[in-house]
Amino acid sequence: MICRYNNKKSSIFLLGFVLVSLGFLVFYISKDKHNDSVKYALLIGGGLCELDNFNTFYNNIEYAANSLTRLGYDNNNVKILFYGGYSPKYPLIEGDATRCNVIGELENYERIIDQNDTLLIFRAGHGSLELVDENYGILSNDNKVPVSINTNIIGTVAVMSFPDGPLSHLDFQELLGRLKAQQIIVILNQCYSGQFTEITTKLSNAVVVSETGEVGIAFSTKQRVTVWNHAVWPFVKCLFDGFLIEGCCEAKGSVLKAFEYMLSCNPNVEGISIKADRPLLREVPQIKYGERLTKGTVYID
Repeated sequence: MICRYNNKKSSIFLLGFVLVSLGFLVFYISKDKHNDSVKYALLIGGGLCELDNFNTFYNNIEYAANSLTRLGYDNNNVKILFYGGYSPKYPLIEGDATRCNVIGELENYERIIDQNDTLLIFRAGHGSLELVDENYGILSNDNKVPVSINTNIIGTVAVMSFPDGPLSHLDFQELLGRLKAQQIIVILNQCYSGQFTEITTKLSNAVVVSETGEVGIAFSTKQRVTVWNHAVWPFVKCLFDGFLIEGCCEAKGSVLKAFEYMLSCNPNVEGISIKADRPLLREVPQIKYGERLTKGTVYID
């Protein structure tokens, strides 16, 4: 009787030991998986209507996507939004580039990204500088609020322009501020993008590269036809070429090194080799870092 009791007691102890061991194993596996660094990317492109849906916007998005693939990004972790959504003409596109969808994607990243992950956001589209009224907020063409003698303009705000309305740099900053990412890299190929770099004064884990200053006009299609021999805009091609050059041969793709390469990129224009920032990049691009990110130590691969 005593032996049976001891056997039963031993069996219970052994079963308990196995269950506890399995629990620890599952915990450490999930912990290791949780701690794996994942590289996410959100690419956003396109115009505001079909007549405005320039092929060059898609060319810029495609070039960025292909560059990220070469830099080791998993296509499953790269989301591409473009005006109108998927079409045979634009095969890489997964969804429509609207203000609503961009906000939705950033809210999704809030749920899935942890402190070990990185996020790269690239935008190839329209930007503008909008008036801000004390009562009505942003006075864009989309909200139909007339500028009258009763409006009280309190300033301006830089926005990303979408078919369903503008996304201001302040709202964009708020959405990014909810992410727990180790680092966030924002690259803006749009007009009036300079004010977006001020995001880094509030977000210590962000670095922002803008094609223009606060009132600058990005590269235009007319310039592309007359002086540029590539389908991709100079800012985009030269910057991502800089990442590829830095990221080859088992080296890391430094954001600062890519930025410096872009500034010194020498395209052949009508047989003359000139710097890309004069006159192809009408304004010298900007780069700013959050206080947690040191220049030269931010990489995209």
